[in-house]
Amino acid sequence: MANLSVPTDHESLTAEWLTAALRDSGVIATAEVTEVRVESIGAHQAFAGQPLRVHLRYDHAEGGEPSSLVAKLPAVEPAMRRALSGLRWYESEIRFYDELAHSSQIATPRRYYTAMQPADLNYVLLMEDVTIGEVGDQIAGATLADAETVVDAVARLHAGWWDDPALDRFGWLARGAVRRIENADFWAAFFDRNWGTTQQLMPGLLPDEVAPIAARLAEVYADLVRASAESPRTLLHGDVRLDNIFFVAGSEAPPTVIDWQLVSAGRGPYDLAYFLGTNLPSELRAEHEEALLRRYHATIATRDGSYSFDDCWRDYRLGLLLVFGFWVQTAGAPTYPEAGHRLRDAALTRVSRALIDLDAGALLAETGAQQRGQQPPRSSSNPSRSNPSPQIKAEGVQGAKPPLPWAGGWVFYPNGRGRHTIRTSHKRDPHPVPEHPPRRN
Repeated sequence: MANLSVPTDHESLTAEWLTAALRDSGVIATAEVTEVRVESIGAHQAFAGQPLRVHLRYDHAEGGEPSSLVAKLPAVEPAMRRALSGLRWYESEIRFYDELAHSSQIATPRRYYTAMQPADLNYVLLMEDVTIGEVGDQIAGATLADAETVVDAVARLHAGWWDDPALDRFGWLARGAVRRIENADFWAAFFDRNWGTTQQLMPGLLPDEVAPIAARLAEVYADLVRASAESPRTLLHGDVRLDNIFFVAGSEAPPTVIDWQLVSAGRGPYDLAYFLGTNLPSELRAEHEEALLRRYHATIATRDGSYSFDDCWRDYRLGLLLVFGFWVQTAGAPTYPEAGHRLRDAALTRVSRALIDLDAGALLAETGAQQRGQQPPRSSSNPSRSNPSPQIKAEGVQGAKPPLPWAGGWVFYPNGRGRHTIRTSHKRDPHPVPEHPPRRN
């Protein structure tokens, strides 16, 4: 394996370095990159890193060498870079492509090369430049056809990993939706603090009815995060939104899904709550969300007949609360860029409306009563369903290592690593998306 440095910025993506990286992964054998042209992509949407399109020329053709690829580097802004490295977002995406993508029933770009140097905050992911299909637009919103396509893709992903004990083998994989459960209490406090900031940043945009929901959510937020890691778990994408999905119009080909920084193991309907709650116009979501959830559940039920639709519906509603919490935490952080304000406004406005439509206040009252050992109040409307799932736990996590607060309102998790480079290139291509979920022992 070549002793390659990890690029620190786009200027480090030289012809010499790219030649060595692509040879190391077996993408090219004897060809040499002779010319490189780098351009930024997604400048108004990619806040967590630097996605770059790299155009390549070679000294000779081998038949299969990419004429372009996408390189993902960490954020340029130092505070954002350090924060997201501490949250292990960059590491998680690299490890997904290295260890999980080939056995997950979802279309992803081909991985060419990965390496990381966490102590120096340097990471690199080289992958296929997806040229077939059009990427969606979260601000504009999804159509019903888009939603059905995404729901089917997510259902296949989830079914393939449904309650699979193999997920426990990946020690780097976050447990629970949104945030790592070992720091659930910190994230609850972070939500409580940022809710006030978010209200100031979005005057008049959020409905008044969401304020009492937010106040109740702060009381049980940590418990909801912990509950989101309970069985049955599956592999979550964590950031299912239109800007991360390439649709192939007029084709039955599945969409290609990118941006796996928030991958985790948790309750499946969270991914549906994130997508339907923040990507669909509110009227469209309200009209079709139950049908879309039933569409999803029909696939999951073939893997786990004990997981009822009432369980799925309740997990979806709980997921919407966590999605709301995630966006409040994100949008209220000082490091959140001004370029993302329209996206923030669209996501929070939509998910707030979903919480009101689905009577989230009643659901929070039920969970609060369960914590106190009381009989939960009966909800006044159908959205509550009947079967409680998952069980909310009031106790804290013993022995959890608290995060270290630092500038910008973010945190840095000590990982105990020394100064070293982790290279994870493979000599084989990722497997194609299987027709059926892979069998695991």
